[in-house]
Amino acid sequence: MFFVLIFFPLLIFGNNFVFFKRSAYEEIFKEIEKARVIYLGEAHTHKEFHRFQVRVIRELVRKGYKVIILMEAFQQPFQDVIDEYLNCEIGEEEFLERTEYKKRWRFDKELYAPLWRLSKELSIPLFALNVPTELKQEVKDKGLENVISRYLPPEIVPFEERHEEFLRWVLEQHGDVDEKKFFDVQLMWDNGMAYRIAKLAVGNPNAKLVVIVGRGHVWRGYGIPERVNHLLGDIPQAVLYVNEDEIYFLFSKDFSSEISSTNSNSDPN
Repeated sequence: MFFVLIFFPLLIFGNNFVFFKRSAYEEIFKEIEKARVIYLGEAHTHKEFHRFQVRVIRELVRKGYKVIILMEAFQQPFQDVIDEYLNCEIGEEEFLERTEYKKRWRFDKELYAPLWRLSKELSIPLFALNVPTELKQEVKDKGLENVISRYLPPEIVPFEERHEEFLRWVLEQHGDVDEKKFFDVQLMWDNGMAYRIAKLAVGNPNAKLVVIVGRGHVWRGYGIPERVNHLLGDIPQAVLYVNEDEIYFLFSKDFSSEISSTNSNSDPN
């Protein structure tokens, strides 16, 4: 059995995202239920967190919520292929071949297969979240400021200072990488995926959107969640991401000044 660890309101970061203290799964789920957008930020090879993702989705459906799944593992130009798979027009092998899963994502398919099989089993809409690899290359070649794409919002929201500090730390782990290209690509990813989420949220006002994405895109509520807030206003969002064997939970909601003034030294790094 997989037990999760979270943090109760102790410290506010950025757009009113709040850390939670250690608690049981049932307490996490009560908070998840308040959100329109639910991010399950993974370490891509963390098997237990993938099981946790399936558990959350099953529980939401069991409770009668309309659910939409968005997966970073698939790129948006292949949405028609995903639809064909869900409609039983093609099998799983053809589905993976035509979405170019091995080429564009590469992580063990058995880590992710329970998600798309669950989508098919329970008739849950599944959407590709990621922007195409070709756009990434164009951004690297031309610079983000010189690229116009239907996969990007009209306005690119820049990074906040604390997020930049984190990304510079990440950049140091990559060795000799061009800083501007690195930041341009990260901005492209976060803005592009936020744009996809925002459009689906507007088009499906009664659904909960469950976002399966790498933890770096949702760390401390930065990245995608803050850009969704920029596009839609303060839409309720739950952010969960795994670090080692702990799950960190944040919720975009105003808490009382008494709670927000409480201090904590907890940090996911």
